[in-house]
Amino acid sequence: MLIAVMLGIGGGILGWAIGHHGRGTRTVTVAAAGGAGPTAAGAPVDPHVAAGAHIFVQFACAQCHGVQGRGGISPDVPALTGVGKALTPVRLRFIIDHGLGESKNPTRPYMPVWGEVISSRQVGDLIAYLRAGLPAVPTADPPVIPQRQGAAVEGSVLYVAYGCIDCHGPNGLGGVPNPLSPDKSIPPLAGKAFRQQFDTDAKIIDVIRSGSVIGRAPIVSMPHWGGIIPQSRLDALVAYLKTLRAAPNPNG
Repeated sequence: MLIAVMLGIGGGILGWAIGHHGRGTRTVTVAAAGGAGPTAAGAPVDPHVAAGAHIFVQFACAQCHGVQGRGGISPDVPALTGVGKALTPVRLRFIIDHGLGESKNPTRPYMPVWGEVISSRQVGDLIAYLRAGLPAVPTADPPVIPQRQGAAVEGSVLYVAYGCIDCHGPNGLGGVPNPLSPDKSIPPLAGKAFRQQFDTDAKIIDVIRSGSVIGRAPIVSMPHWGGIIPQSRLDALVAYLKTLRAAPNPNG
């Protein structure tokens, strides 16, 4: 989550387009536009819409735009309840792939570039979900954040909830390609290099807040989380990251 992109993911601040500017089976019973109410109990859900709902959670869109895109997280991040009608699928795909927002202003949320992380099919499913009105889909819910189990435990779940895992890998091990970046990949959050560069809690928190927007698409950039992640959760994320391996263990 800390050097090139989160994400987030979440992540994703898709509704910037409103403020600034699928094919599938037909067997669904979904909520009305705006996500008001769940699907009918036991009713089949269009697989593309269902996949999009899970992607919306997995890549942390819900962490910026709210559950089912209802907003309420930050005044700088709009709700998405009308985005399916306001924008064409082509425009929505472009925004997801290329990011959007004030990349040079770390005090404002910035939608990351997802083109090298999310597949074309996943983007199509996400668009199907948006155009269906972001209905409630069973089990497509953000993870429950543990309470009173220690900061590191809380941080380990936040690492998933905010999409850090999508770009920095399980346990911060990295490995996600970033072809136009200097080292060709999104850096890991475990290991000697990370510990040397970010050797204090304050440095880690600063880069989470300000992000790392280092170029245009298709380079992957970390979003600005300032104003989105509260201080207590930043502290928990740091606590978790400090539990990761400081350097490779030659003995496994």
